[in-house]
Amino acid sequence: MKEEKTIKPGSGFGMLAFELLLLAATVVLLVMTRNPLFTLLFLLFLFILPGFFIVQPNESKVLVFFGDYRGTVKKNGFFWVNPFYSKKKVSLRAHNFDSERVKVNDKLGNPILISVILVWQVEETYKAAFEVN
Repeated sequence: MKEEKTIKPGSGFGMLAFELLLLAATVVLLVMTRNPLFTLLFLLFLFILPGFFIVQPNESKVLVFFGDYRGTVKKNGFFWVNPFYSKKKVSLRAHNFDSERVKVNDKLGNPILISVILVWQVEETYKAAFEVN
């Protein structure tokens, strides 16, 4: 059984600045020089784009690389990771479940109403993402 690994990915703002410079270079190559190299830069721009993600409060992202668990990001913010990582959202909020009232009879035949209010919260995101049916 695997344990949860908390990772600290790189900030998304530095990579966002690189992305904007890459887009500007692509536009300059297209407009000014009409060099076919702009297609490679544009493809690189599109390749890097899926690596950006945001983690909201009371939320985490489970990072999976081709089916292999790599870690969990629990810190709030704007991040960038390898574009091949798939990012699965796991809520860390408390959840409630209120069941309907069920009428049952005890041993003597007296009717009893039974109801359940269930409250749960995710503690380990690895188990919540992979070990729960």
